[in-house]
Amino acid sequence: MTELTFDALLERVKVPKRTAIICHRNPDPDTLGSAMGLMYILSYFGSEAKIVCSDRLPERSAFITDNTEIFYSGDFSEFERAVAVDVAAPAQMGELSHIAEKVDFTIDHHTMSTRFSDYYMEDCAACAQIIFKIADALGLCDKLDMGFFSAVYAGMSGDTGCFKYSNVTEETHIIASRLVKKGIDHAEINRLIFDSKTFKEIVGQRLTYEHMRLELDNTLAVIMFTNKLKEDNSLTDEDIGDVVNYIRQIKGVSVAISIKQSPRNEHKFNVSSRSNLDIDVSKVCAIFGGGGHIRAAGCTVSADSPEEAERIIISAFSEEMIKNGR
Repeated sequence: MTELTFDALLERVKVPKRTAIICHRNPDPDTLGSAMGLMYILSYFGSEAKIVCSDRLPERSAFITDNTEIFYSGDFSEFERAVAVDVAAPAQMGELSHIAEKVDFTIDHHTMSTRFSDYYMEDCAACAQIIFKIADALGLCDKLDMGFFSAVYAGMSGDTGCFKYSNVTEETHIIASRLVKKGIDHAEINRLIFDSKTFKEIVGQRLTYEHMRLELDNTLAVIMFTNKLKEDNSLTDEDIGDVVNYIRQIKGVSVAISIKQSPRNEHKFNVSSRSNLDIDVSKVCAIFGGGGHIRAAGCTVSADSPEEAERIIISAFSEEMIKNGR
């Protein structure tokens, strides 16, 4: 795979082609904001672009796409080009992972990733930050609609915890300031991302605290959502999308892990991990074909039962934590 320079990336973006923009599974504000932002840029240069994702959009993130139609089919015959945004590994494309070899190039900000196409990678707070820099370098910041700036801001805010995580840099704040200056409703964007929960999300939060486990002298927090637990409480994976952050906030916890049994395959378990210290959770996720950042990463683990999956995952993260003296 070829690592693209920024200038080479700009040249590829300007070529007009029918393009599929691929998001990662369980789409979050950054992958959606990046996809929407890139769609605006590609459209400016004459590309017909559509957003593709293996999973349905969470209700709370629908405002980012501004009613743009999202495609969920794996049929790519109508497209001339596929671009992945904020995707660290083929497994992160979910049910669309089989088309990884058809991806022409990837725009990503995950330092720990499995390269599966030509790629441009920049270690920054959010993939949407890269999308803004593309538009800026191409001289489009006075030519694109307000939807572009709102989508990019949502992506950046979503991946930085409303600009409070350690991945935030001076450049992140400068770009956010420029977006606010454009007149976006940043307060409403942040309210919709962080301060608006459905009743079922509240149920998921209650169950998280009821069923969580603490390991390694209460420094490793784990929550397992089996399909049965979800079914018994009429929850979908969308309703429990943020549970890893609930347990990350517990005082004394160094690493938090959420494990969700796949509704499509009971032997697959989707893992989200967060670190409050300099414990590299992306290194652990890479063992299972996933990736991400030092303090936030994900992967999918195969196991015969939820109990086995939990043992495998806890063992892997515990080993990394012990190595780091935690």
